[in-house]
Amino acid sequence: MAGRKKLDRTNLHARVAQGTGDKLKEIAQNLGYIYDDEGSTGQLLDAIANGEIILILSNKSSVTSKNS
Repeated sequence: MAGRKKLDRTNLHARVAQGTGDKLKEIAQNLGYIYDDEGSTGQLLDAIANGEIILILSNKSSVTSKNS
């Protein structure tokens, strides 16, 4: 039976601020992670998890106060 190849993937659902999804798609597209002519947040998250992309805090004091 012909059809779409089944990928071994996991679904991830997250609640984020309004506009964050669009920002992540834009970042993904700018870095070349594209699916169906738009930025692929899944590929972007895979790259972060695999260490292909390294995140750097731009303002550590605001992150520290949120986690305290």
